[in-house]
Amino acid sequence: MKTIRLFPLELGRLLQNRLTWLMILLAVISPAAGLFLCKPATATTMLSLYLANPAIAGGVASGILFGLLTIFELDRVSRSRADALLDAAVSPLTMALVRLLALLAVAVVTVALTMLVWLPISMRLIGSVFGGMDYVLAYLLLMGLALPLSILAAAAAYQFTRRVDLSLVLFAAFAALSLTVWADDWQLCWLNPCVWALSDDFSNFRIFRSVAWMRLTWLPALA
Repeated sequence: MKTIRLFPLELGRLLQNRLTWLMILLAVISPAAGLFLCKPATATTMLSLYLANPAIAGGVASGILFGLLTIFELDRVSRSRADALLDAAVSPLTMALVRLLALLAVAVVTVALTMLVWLPISMRLIGSVFGGMDYVLAYLLLMGLALPLSILAAAAAYQFTRRVDLSLVLFAAFAALSLTVWADDWQLCWLNPCVWALSDDFSNFRIFRSVAWMRLTWLPALA
């Protein structure tokens, strides 16, 4: 019951933070990197160029952004030296859960805003082969699931070290492994899924199902 009462308060406080809105804004525009800078899908189909690349690039960038936000938010009470007072009023485990739920809620809002902003852009770029189901699944699975995974990974790093600098190092190393050493391993590349192409003519459901299975297996491991 205490978690339910504290959640809207923590979510409201988080949404009043300028850093939160900066991260949301950067995450919303991050799919643009998939059009110009980062193009992990090597195929030349319209869905690969203008849907898979922006969604994957947006997932990588926004995942890193929300990992940083998580670490700084979890350390906020310690920075203000109010942790002893807060721990006396609320169980540290309860407060950690509330903060985590609030961050995940902000991630959901961010993905929804990103999908709304990029819908008309994607429709115009992709043209006649645009499909609503492909669009929704691409952004939910290729980008959307990267945010909770990053939040959980960053939270785990902070809970393990209780220091911002070490947490940043651990999270950066974990993300770097996904982007480099594990980049070609379908089951280990948690931040950047191995999606080389999306078809314009055939169903992409099998690809989306594989990405969903891979990322959902990471969730309990990080939690």
